Amino acid sequence: MLAAVFLWSSATPASKYVLEEMPAAEFVVLRLSLAAVALWLVVLAMRPDARLRVVGWRPLVMGLLEPGLVTFLVSLGLTMTSPVSASVFWGVTPLIMPLLGRIVLGEPIEPIVLGAAVVAFGGIAVLAWGQTHHGGGSLMGDALVAGGIMASVLNGLIARRNAQAGASPLVTASWQLTTACCISALLLAVLPAQGPALSGVGSTTLGVLLYLGLVVSAGVYILSNYAVRHLPVARMSLLGCVTAPLGAALSALFLGIEISALDIAAIALVIGAVALPTFLKFRSPAAVEPKR
Repeated sequence: MLAAVFLWSSATPASKYVLEEMPAAEFVVLRLSLAAVALWLVVLAMRPDARLRVVGWRPLVMGLLEPGLVTFLVSLGLTMTSPVSASVFWGVTPLIMPLLGRIVLGEPIEPIVLGAAVVAFGGIAVLAWGQTHHGGGSLMGDALVAGGIMASVLNGLIARRNAQAGASPLVTASWQLTTACCISALLLAVLPAQGPALSGVGSTTLGVLLYLGLVVSAGVYILSNYAVRHLPVARMSLLGCVTAPLGAALSALFLGIEISALDIAAIALVIGAVALPTFLKFRSPAAVEPKR
């Protein structure tokens, strides 16, 4: 899950970079198409049972939500808002997911995870407040990103049920991205591309696009679909908090966005909060003392 989080974190500044030269709708379709083709080539090589009647409906709905709506709404929002401000909204999910996991999936609420989520959200809020002084986002852009993240929350619940049913992470990710490609193509038809022509995109931008399609979009869904087999949705969403500080650090490194001392303190607070439940688990006597 941490590997998936790192990929997602790198996607925010990378997407912002590509969107400077490419219309959002075309960007989404190309990115998801690259990932879908790559995954189906792996499926052909490994030959798992990928028939739709065996796979069921859940991966199709998951693809509609994420990466379909999530990628489109977040990408469109990034054209109007700061990448750091966009990353902040992911910090809301650990506060929502424990409650939804309890209501929808019947998973227990771990007090330490919920407490860590509150601390992490506080750190992310400080990070967002600091960014308003140097490149904060717009209300419309933030609203679009928030809508994409709510679609991601719903996808997380369905993904957990799908994983509990024993679904293959590779096959699930392949059908997810195929559905997302279809949805994105429809959106492209409804919302014609505006902005620079695709033919004018530079080689560096194309390289970043290939990274987003073949590495991020293809890899993150395999990793997260595997992780959700072993982790409750509350713990997964808490780990997702690391997206904000990593996204901020990578934005500063590659896009030159200012990171202040306050931002660094907020990043440290988020990472510390996310690590706390795991640290306490391994420090507890039950974890270190042999059973008699």
